Amino acid sequence: MPSSTSSSEDRRAARRLGALAAAFLAINAFILAVWQLVPFTSISEERYLATIEDHLLMLERSKGQPGRVVVLGGSDVAFSISAETLASGLDRPVYNGGIQASMGFRNLMDLYLPHLDPERDLIVLSVEPYLLIGDSRHSQSWCDVIYLRRDLAGLLARPRCVPQIVDRTFSEVRYHVQTPPAVDPVYRRSGFNAVGDQTAHLQLEWPPPDLTGHSYAGLTDTMVTRFERYVGRELRDRGFAIAYMPSFMPERTCKAERQRLEALVERLSRLSTRPAPHYSLEQSCLPEEMFLDGAGHLNARGRLVATRRARDAILYASQN
Repeated sequence: MPSSTSSSEDRRAARRLGALAAAFLAINAFILAVWQLVPFTSISEERYLATIEDHLLMLERSKGQPGRVVVLGGSDVAFSISAETLASGLDRPVYNGGIQASMGFRNLMDLYLPHLDPERDLIVLSVEPYLLIGDSRHSQSWCDVIYLRRDLAGLLARPRCVPQIVDRTFSEVRYHVQTPPAVDPVYRRSGFNAVGDQTAHLQLEWPPPDLTGHSYAGLTDTMVTRFERYVGRELRDRGFAIAYMPSFMPERTCKAERQRLEALVERLSRLSTRPAPHYSLEQSCLPEEMFLDGAGHLNARGRLVATRRARDAILYASQN
């Protein structure tokens, strides 16, 4: 009798567990259906990372243009280089492909590659160390991209994003019945222009940022090697013309990490397939008053310097 009772209790427990699992799956399936079907509010449409769709459309529409230049990097490129100015001065099409380092370079490039042309494009790589540090196949930023693109295939490839997708969907439903928060005046989708430059910050007069905590202490040899291998496999081996250009950094960071940064610039310079100017570390070190914020984005003054550097790199790669 005790054995029979125990067996009966085990079956009931198993049924309860099965019912709970079925309910959990049904709830998540319902939430994912809401994610796919309910229109986004203005707050999601204007999210900074939603601009990935505009970038993909920009690159697809311009694919095949003779002499096209695509500058790739993170938000340092988005904020700090003017593709619009470069195109006007060089008389060739230039597009800014920078968005955000924490998306992961490989994730971003997996989306970009079908829209790039190895026979016609010059790829300018300007990668801040954070782009290598944040180059994970799973990240909060990449989950946001999956959410904003309603990318079911991407979610299947990154199932760890499910909790974040569910949370974002709950927030979206709440925005439909409540007043959504105000859109950030700078970090927003409509802050980008038609060639991919982030321009919303150019008229702002902010005090110099506190850069005392700015460093690249998390950068490891493994991260650099991973990046080199990806660029070699997906860009160099496919025949893309590549010109490397170091990113800009605060003078205090240059002084604190001079040896490591010099080694990094020398190492990444080898990724170039086209001639590039020799860069000294001092050329990449700018005073704090040229930076917009603690993330290392340049303000309007610094942007002029960075754009001139990009122009020189493109000219050198094109003429040598």
